Amino acid sequence: MNRLLVAFTSLALLQLNACQLPMNGNGEPLVDEGGENANDRSEGGTSGELLSTGAMTLATNGRYALMQRNRVSVVFDVVNKRHTELSFQVARAVFSETENTVYFAKADGTLLALDLATKATKWSASTGGLALSLLSLSADGRSIIVGTGNDVQVHDSQNGSVRGRVALGATPSYFKKIPGSTDVLVVGDTTFINHAPHTPVARITLSQVSLQTIDVPNCVAPIEVLPDASRALLSPTFCEEGKESSATNDWTNPDPVSIIDLDANGGLHFVKNLPGFGPVALSEDGTRAVAYLDKTRMDTSMFDDPAQVPSSSSPNFHIMTIDPKTLAFELHPIGNALPRFAMTRDGRGLLVDASIKLKTRVKLSAKANVQGNVSFTPNGISGSVTGEVDVEAAIFQEKSPFGYFDLGTNVFTGFAGPQAGIDRFVQLADGRTVIALERRKDGLGGTPHLIDLVTKTVTQLAEPLGTGVRDIGLLPDGKTMLVRVRMAASQKGSQLYSREAAYFSADFTTIIGASIEFEESQPFAQVDPENNCPSYHDCF
Repeated sequence: MNRLLVAFTSLALLQLNACQLPMNGNGEPLVDEGGENANDRSEGGTSGELLSTGAMTLATNGRYALMQRNRVSVVFDVVNKRHTELSFQVARAVFSETENTVYFAKADGTLLALDLATKATKWSASTGGLALSLLSLSADGRSIIVGTGNDVQVHDSQNGSVRGRVALGATPSYFKKIPGSTDVLVVGDTTFINHAPHTPVARITLSQVSLQTIDVPNCVAPIEVLPDASRALLSPTFCEEGKESSATNDWTNPDPVSIIDLDANGGLHFVKNLPGFGPVALSEDGTRAVAYLDKTRMDTSMFDDPAQVPSSSSPNFHIMTIDPKTLAFELHPIGNALPRFAMTRDGRGLLVDASIKLKTRVKLSAKANVQGNVSFTPNGISGSVTGEVDVEAAIFQEKSPFGYFDLGTNVFTGFAGPQAGIDRFVQLADGRTVIALERRKDGLGGTPHLIDLVTKTVTQLAEPLGTGVRDIGLLPDGKTMLVRVRMAASQKGSQLYSREAAYFSADFTTIIGASIEFEESQPFAQVDPENNCPSYHDCF
C-alpha cells in the first residue's frame, strides 16, 4: 500500500495526532493561521490556554510548571526538580502572581485551587457542568474569570464562591486585562446575520460584576489593548460564514482590523474597520500595531486614500504597520504565501516565519474494506491499515518568507540557513537569540533551531537526549530554558509505562545539571511481543 495512504488513513483511524507538538492556545493547527504568532513561550506560555498534550505553562515566578500529558497532568517543581502526578487531568491553568497557588479548570467544568507547596486542594467549585471556554485571573488576583456556556462567571480566588455572573450571549473566547484597572475585555463567538458577522465585545467591571457590550462587525479573534487603556484592536485571520452568501447580502469586508475605543467612564465604542487581517501584534509601548493585508481579500472602499490600494502586480500579502492613535497605516509587500509574525523582544522588528499550508484529500472507494490495528511495544505505538482503498490525495505546499522585518527601516532580510516554521519558541534576554521548534512531520514533537537576530542566520540544533522535544519555556532570568522531551516507554513485566524528561539549558544543547525523568504511575498498554517498531516513540 502507498506509504502516503497508510500515513493519512492510519491517522484517521487511529487518532494518533494527539501526540503532535502543541498548536495555538485553543489547540487548533497553526498551518491555517497568519498574523501574530501566538506561540511565544518567553514568559512561560499563555496563561489559561487550553492545554494540548505535550504543552506546558510556567508560573510567572518560574518556580513551577504545569505539564500536560495524554491522560494525566503533572506539576513540575523547578526549584526542587521534582514531578508530581495529579489525580486528575487539567484543561486550563492559571498561576497566581501573589500566592503559591494555581487555579485549574477540569474538563467537566470543575474549578479548583491547588496549593503548590503541599499539592493539596484548597477549594473546588462547580461552574455548572459545562467545559470552560475561558479561564483567567484579574490584575489584583482577587477574581477568577471563567467562560462557560454563554456566560462569564466571576469567582472569589480565596474560596471559589461565585461573586457574580453576566450574560454575554455568546461563548466567551478571548480575554484581555485593561491596564490601570481591574476591568477586563471579553470577546464572544461570532454570529452571522444576513451573511454579516456580529461579534460581542464586553467590558466587565469586576467590582460590580457588571458589563457593557458592543457589537463589532468582525469575527471572533484575540484582542489587544493600548497601555493607556484608550483603545483596543481586534482582527481574525479569516472571517468567513462557512456557507455561500446571496447576491444581495454579502460580507464584503473580509478579516478587517476592528478599532474599539474605551472611555474613562467604562464605556466601549466601535470606531471603524481597517483593511487587513490579524491577529494583531502591539508593541509594548503601544506606539505601533502590526497586521497583514491580503490583496485577494480586501475591500478597496475601506481605503481613505485610494493611492494606498496595492497594485495588481504587487504580491498578495503585505505587512501592515498601524499608528494606533491616528489609525494611519503603511503597507509593505512580503510575498504570496500566508505568513505569520512575532514581534521581537525589543519591539524593533518582526520574526516572519515559514508557515506551511497543507491540504489533503483522501477518498475511499464505496467497496473498500478497510481495517486498522494498533500495536504497543516498549519503543512506542505502531499501526497498520489493510484493505482495498482508492485514494485521491493532493498536497500543496508553499513556503512563505522566513526572516526579519525591521520596523524602523521597513526592510525585510531573509534568514540564511534552513527554512523552518516557528511553531513554539522563546526569545532570550540577550536580544539576539531565539530558540524555535518546528513541528515534526511524524508528530513526535518539534525540531529545534537557533535563530541569531544579529547575523540573521538559522542553525538546526542537535537534541541532547535524542527523543523529540515536546515544549520549551523560559525562566524569569531570561536566559535559562526549561525543555520538555519525550522518552521511550519503560517495560515492567508485560506492562508499558509512559515516560518523559525535563532539563535546563542556557543554549538548548548543553544540559545544566542532569535531566529529570518522569514515569506515569499507571501502565498504558500491554507489551505486544509480535510487533516491534523502534522508529516510533510513545505518544502518550
